[in-house]
Amino acid sequence: MKKRHLWLLSALSGVLLALSWPARGFAPLALVALVPLFWVEDFVLTRQLAQSSLPKKYRTRYHVPGYSYLTFLTWNILVTWWIWYSTPAAILAVTLNALLMACVFTLFHVGSRNIFVKITKERNGNRWLLFMAYWIGFEHFHHNWDVSWPWLTLGNAFANCPRLVQWYEVTGVLGGSLWILASNVLVFHWIKAWSTRKAFPVRPAVAACCVLLVPAAISLLRHAIYEPQGEPVEVVVVQPNIDPYLEQFSISAQDAATRMLTLTSGKITPQTRFVVTPESMLQENIQEDEIDLCPSVIRIQRFLENWPQAKVVAGISSYSRVAPQDSAQAGVRRSRWTDDPYLKFYRAHNSAIVISAGRNTDIPIYHKSKLTPGVEIMPFAKHLGFLEKLAIDLGGTTGTLGVDPEPMVFKDPIPFSDIICYESVFGGYVAWNVRKGARLLFVSTNDGWWKDSPGHRQHAAYARLRAIENRRDVARSANTGISCFIDQKGKVFQATGYGQPDCIRSVLRANEKLTFYSRHGDILGRYCLTFSLFLLLLTVIYGCFPQALDRARRN
Repeated sequence: MKKRHLWLLSALSGVLLALSWPARGFAPLALVALVPLFWVEDFVLTRQLAQSSLPKKYRTRYHVPGYSYLTFLTWNILVTWWIWYSTPAAILAVTLNALLMACVFTLFHVGSRNIFVKITKERNGNRWLLFMAYWIGFEHFHHNWDVSWPWLTLGNAFANCPRLVQWYEVTGVLGGSLWILASNVLVFHWIKAWSTRKAFPVRPAVAACCVLLVPAAISLLRHAIYEPQGEPVEVVVVQPNIDPYLEQFSISAQDAATRMLTLTSGKITPQTRFVVTPESMLQENIQEDEIDLCPSVIRIQRFLENWPQAKVVAGISSYSRVAPQDSAQAGVRRSRWTDDPYLKFYRAHNSAIVISAGRNTDIPIYHKSKLTPGVEIMPFAKHLGFLEKLAIDLGGTTGTLGVDPEPMVFKDPIPFSDIICYESVFGGYVAWNVRKGARLLFVSTNDGWWKDSPGHRQHAAYARLRAIENRRDVARSANTGISCFIDQKGKVFQATGYGQPDCIRSVLRANEKLTFYSRHGDILGRYCLTFSLFLLLLTVIYGCFPQALDRARRN
């Protein structure tokens, strides 16, 4: 096989992954998308083993890192190019994320060569367990560090095919990643066996078909028999359509509040319990010990006097004062407008508050905990403080924000959590909210930064997976983009259009039962990460100490 064929096969895998992706892709393609890359890796490994006894100057050089990087770079560019709308740093984000993925695939290739092939002389079986452990472990790790980017978790491919993944209530989205990886491995073995034998390979074909079809069949059955559960609750969702580039930080706070309340007044009824508004709906920069004095808050409280049974869930940008002795902590900022040590230091937050009828000072507040890298958190700023100056400015609060150490569940009148923007991509974090008692999930976001691109459609689709994982109804309020309701089976109702001010109302069910995933979170990811670290240690040992490999082979 010529090198150009290897490059073409590598690019083909990236294209197939992109064609499987939400919002308009054909998800089942993901079940075979990696087969061309697997073919490339197997060909390279075969050549490397065949030439291992030859002097280096006679060996043909093939580069698995290069081939895999082309695959993942193609995938990243075709699926997340829209990040460019919000920042030119998209180039860095796409290239680095692809590099991380290529490193994982390269580790698998090196581990295959150093452990499974040289010790067991097996090239087609157990080594693929190494790849699946590495990849699932990587995805779990990628959800839980400063440069987290779970957008391209493989299991997200089925976000618009909820009928096929109802078993996410047990495994979470990482179970979908495992399904995709296992299917690709078995289809690859089936095709390879067919290409090297004259007779049709029955056993590989049966194994591949079982892995492809059985999970889908189980899901379809579960979808047919599951009935939404819980107490009925009427919820109103507002989409004010404030353009983040032209209006959000130029119109007055009163105009923004007027737009929201005008839309709400057309839908709210005496049965409405919640009004959900987008991220950063209230435009004042609110000092947290003075929230009750904010003009927009007072105005909403007066509006609710006609609807005392309802509560407004509102997104805000807030600030909290920090004592001088705590000023060295991560995320603490210094005011330029005062020298008073007790007013000089503060934290900025992306927050949500719950407003009730009548004047009161008891306004609960939640600070967004899963922050967007490069915008709301500068990676490793605790150790590399100068990075704070490189924060991407999207017109709002930038730099490392203050966070709550754990999710907050608002208790009154029915326990619920408000998931702010990027947080809705983290299955484990949303499950933590449910484990703490949330019976309804609200998503407040501002997807207008990505304009009318696949970005806001992908983001909306991922919320369907959170509904399935936890069997919770979801009310999603986007500043503009897709505001909607999602039932416990992942079905979308009353989705709004991009660029259209709108207000929708529906009755949701407040479920209190916990799924297996809600109780235990990403246990699949935790086990795979532990196992992959152990395998990585073996790879390093056998690579650095060949005599250990010889002893293992003799034993």
